Amino acid sequence: MDVIKACYFHFGISPHSQINELEMNMKAIVILLSIIASGSCLVLHGADQKLIDLLIKKGLLTQAEADTVSQPIPSTDTSLVDLLVSKGHLTQAEADTLGESKAKQANNPSGQAPTVFMSPKSKKVSSLKFSGRIQTQYDNYDGVGSGESDREHFYFRRIFIGGHAKLGDHWGGDIVMDFADEKAFLDGASAWYQASDALRIDAGQLKVPFGIEETTSSSKTKAIERSAVNRQFAETIKFNARHTGIFAKGKLGNGLSYGLAYANAGQNNNSKSSSLKSGAYSYEQEAQGWWGRLRYDGSNDSCGYFGGVEYGSMPMGGAYEGGDFNAYNLFGNLHFGNINLDAEYMNGEAGVSGSADQEHAGYMIQASYDADGTWELVYRFSHVNSDDDTVNAKEIIRRAADNQSKVDEMDQHYIGVNYLFQGHDTKLMLGYEINELEDTSGDGGTDVDANGMRARLQILF
Repeated sequence: MDVIKACYFHFGISPHSQINELEMNMKAIVILLSIIASGSCLVLHGADQKLIDLLIKKGLLTQAEADTVSQPIPSTDTSLVDLLVSKGHLTQAEADTLGESKAKQANNPSGQAPTVFMSPKSKKVSSLKFSGRIQTQYDNYDGVGSGESDREHFYFRRIFIGGHAKLGDHWGGDIVMDFADEKAFLDGASAWYQASDALRIDAGQLKVPFGIEETTSSSKTKAIERSAVNRQFAETIKFNARHTGIFAKGKLGNGLSYGLAYANAGQNNNSKSSSLKSGAYSYEQEAQGWWGRLRYDGSNDSCGYFGGVEYGSMPMGGAYEGGDFNAYNLFGNLHFGNINLDAEYMNGEAGVSGSADQEHAGYMIQASYDADGTWELVYRFSHVNSDDDTVNAKEIIRRAADNQSKVDEMDQHYIGVNYLFQGHDTKLMLGYEINELEDTSGDGGTDVDANGMRARLQILF
């Protein structure tokens, strides 16, 4: 039976596995690690690989010579680095960057970088690593709607285990699984080709380039949960977030970068799975949409900034078959000193045959202040409005108990404080949300207020 279960994960990982038992989830973690780490033994320190890559870049090693290295070189031995500097093969600045890895190991009792033994199937693997993310969360939230009880609960928000491999100079693969729920969930996976800084192509399940907040890792968001407008497009409409298809991104120079995606309509629509998340418009099972992003990054003596535009289109299905959902997003960021400002505006329209188009719009403004590199204060305001009561409290207010509150507009305030023990690697987040939902059309919706607090402890490894 265990062999069958292993084969299931190895050859047919679906976005929503049918594994329901905690025991199976633990087995799945072991299986995932075994898949990534099977074959001959490879021993690499992070600093060692960094040094090898640098020597290749400077022409002091060929890739073939680097591939023959099977044991770690003493990158933590300052005598080697000093020798390379004295011979003119390294600058002092380059040597200093190599020493950063050792500085990060100050809390390691042995004083040595942890050694990871990995066994890649391919002999072409030049680097291989695991990653993990644990987010333990507490929610205490008012019930939404009449007769709904308050919710107070401890739970795992995310338990990510990831494998990341690079094969030679251009090829690689990534996989991330989430084991927080009863069902193992494929967060993302892709095989990729890096032609240059200007072009990387991924094939797999990833987030499409729409929504700066949505495409920012949950490990680095300043608020515990993403904003109301983000969740309207990602959770209620199911327009952006994770899709299966072809992705491209790259840097064009002079601060310009881009992102493109051509992928299945509906979230997590894997061809081997029936787990299509169709959202409000029942997207077609056998149809594709497209998304694009153009971004500019810049800075001057006093501040840094970025901004850009995104656009996407996805064919609708069910009762809306024949129409498309089209949306754009304008976003920007300004950071100076200890202050960081973010904003984005989303607007989407569903072309409904035989009736008026349905519009969805909203924005988010967020300000944060980094007090001393440890304490961070955050305030965010988000507004979203739509036609035909499609602002769904159950979808937008995560884990709020609700089964009926669908309105036209919503205002959301978030006030939070983050304590960074070790940057984002170890941090505690506390936040309070105020949600005001309003029915403006007078068509039966109910005005609702829903408030609550959240807390999250995060560990990255």
